[in-house]
Amino acid sequence: MAALLVLSGCSRSGALSGDMVVRTPSGEVARGARVSVFLVTSSDAFEGEWDEAVRAFREEVAPAMDAQSAAEYKAAEARLAWDRALAARGKSGWRRGPWTLTLRNTSAAGSQERWNAVRATDGFVFQARKKVWEIVRTHEDRAHEVMQKHAAQRVQTDETGHYVLVNVPTGNAYVYARWREGKKDFVWFIPIEIRSGTQSVDLTQDNQRRWPFLP
Repeated sequence: MAALLVLSGCSRSGALSGDMVVRTPSGEVARGARVSVFLVTSSDAFEGEWDEAVRAFREEVAPAMDAQSAAEYKAAEARLAWDRALAARGKSGWRRGPWTLTLRNTSAAGSQERWNAVRATDGFVFQARKKVWEIVRTHEDRAHEVMQKHAAQRVQTDETGHYVLVNVPTGNAYVYARWREGKKDFVWFIPIEIRSGTQSVDLTQDNQRRWPFLP
């Protein structure tokens, strides 16, 4: 800390440090070792490019999300029709068992068309979700390029997940990092006002995902 105070002694710069640490679903604590942390200072160039990136993403993802919602609605209707057919069959003496994707159930329900509708609408949902995911991934990659382009500093966390940024110009800035732990992705995009002296910003599950590139 003494070293940080010396390095950030200039009234027009500061120092920023923190820990990348999250709690896993099992309750264990995981630390982000050797993960890149970016510091992007606010500027007209960055803000303009960033706003354009967000606008382009929202413009493309909105109709894809609408298509996904429509596909999910039709799939729910198809499944409801199938369930009603099974229930009606049960009232006439057939004992309904667990949901199974078999032609035996199709025959029991008395409707090949209903089963075909279930399978077809499920396929549409899969394709619609895949399209949304592809859009998200494409624009996230572009956003990452923007962050790299405008990064004033880039450091790596140490083996304990700790990072330190020094000689950071005072003013508005963003802390950006992304980390994959197990099967879960963590993304941090944290606006901060850099002041002279030292500040601490931990990267945790509570402040991650302030990220506009989400469906």
